[in-house]
Amino acid sequence: MSATQTLESAQRFPSASRAAEALASRVADIIGFAVRARGRASLLVPGGRTPIPLFESLRSLELPWASVYVSLTDERRVPQTDPNSNARLVQEVLLKDRAADAHFQPLHRDGVDDRADEAACGAALGMLPRPFDAVILGMGDDAHFASLFPGDAASTRALSQDTEAHCATTRAPSEPHARLSLTLATLLESRWIALHLSGAAKWDAIQNAAAADDARQHPVQALLAQRRVPVHVYWSP
Repeated sequence: MSATQTLESAQRFPSASRAAEALASRVADIIGFAVRARGRASLLVPGGRTPIPLFESLRSLELPWASVYVSLTDERRVPQTDPNSNARLVQEVLLKDRAADAHFQPLHRDGVDDRADEAACGAALGMLPRPFDAVILGMGDDAHFASLFPGDAASTRALSQDTEAHCATTRAPSEPHARLSLTLATLLESRWIALHLSGAAKWDAIQNAAAADDARQHPVQALLAQRRVPVHVYWSP
């Protein structure tokens, strides 16, 4: 499926809550099937504001959470006590109620250099069943996904499907925090991928990316254009 065809098949919802409920229902089906098939399931989630309604929907569902292994698609390189930590968000919003029994693997190790943090990230991912059963990604207004940013050299290398690296240290252009991101090749070690978006600006950004041929300036184009794993777009205003 081409990038344009992926957008043509996007699921568009009238509200963020409706999108979150539909996505949560689909993820629940995937988790249930995976646990029945192999006894365990793996789920990768993003940070930010967009997935909060999704997390709230998921945590209320009656699933075999004790057999679910959760980690992140990316992280800010800050302590887990920092308000900007994606791990903190997941622990405070998703891993509550019924989902409190899930196993969580944070990616970032505080106080280490780039290479050691990438190694820690890879080790954390090694605790999850592979291929990942469900991967949920977000996207910014600049068409970055996970923490793979336009104009960042490390992000461009991480977009290659040929890299053997599982994780990459990157830097956001608009804020001071260094980032840690799964590479595109690692994200594609998945059975199912969703791109969860909200807002007109992000819809414009993904349309522009789908029409572009330069992933260095529109990173999500590399995700949309790849043929290994279909990408399911969930969008709301």
